[in-house]
Amino acid sequence: MESAALIEAGLERDADLRGGGRVLRKDEAYTLIRDHLFSPDATDPALSERSLAAQLGLGLGPVRSALERLRAEGLITVSPNNGIRLPEITAREVLDFYEMRMVMECHIVASLAGRLSAEQSAELEKIIADQEAAAVRRDTIRYHQLDLDFHTAFAEFHGNGEMVRALRQLRDKMYRLSRRLHNAHPERLSVNAAQHRAIMEAVRDGNARSARSNMQTHLTWGRAFTLDPDRRLGRGKRGDINT
Repeated sequence: MESAALIEAGLERDADLRGGGRVLRKDEAYTLIRDHLFSPDATDPALSERSLAAQLGLGLGPVRSALERLRAEGLITVSPNNGIRLPEITAREVLDFYEMRMVMECHIVASLAGRLSAEQSAELEKIIADQEAAAVRRDTIRYHQLDLDFHTAFAEFHGNGEMVRALRQLRDKMYRLSRRLHNAHPERLSVNAAQHRAIMEAVRDGNARSARSNMQTHLTWGRAFTLDPDRRLGRGKRGDINT
């Protein structure tokens, strides 16, 4: 005998299909909803499950599953009165985010120095080449995804599953802010891509010290850019990458 939950899920799915809603795998629905919510062009301050499902042409089942995952990751807040909202990211959270990444990613690239396979080097080269092309086109949406791919690839090559999960969760938490900054300052994409190339070449050539130093420089630059995108603080300081 089917449980009440299974019966309810079946009825919802039938209703979704009758209403023309798409039934997607959970990961696909999650990505689609996250991209919609975090789009720089998004203007709706609050949404409901039903309004979001209607806008994206999805069934309520995939929407609810995706929203629960986003809520558990701290990327959205959901309340009966205010609906679905995107919480503001504080300066403290940005500092914590980069501190955690500094510890993990500097260790990862140093430990991988001289150990990349030909296939791994080729994968990184393709990501960076695509980034450079996206930077020329000022395609911020494509560039952002490639940026995620670059950092995740190193973690996956390193092989520590806990680090991979931690980095993915950290980067997802910054997803909306990073997209907005890239959209506002597309001229900085080429600087970001050049830093990625320097990191990759140091790892490929077996220079652990340079790989660690280049990653540290890259993350320090990213932290400063995130906290002070218009460079109002410290203008004119020597050593500024963008002077």
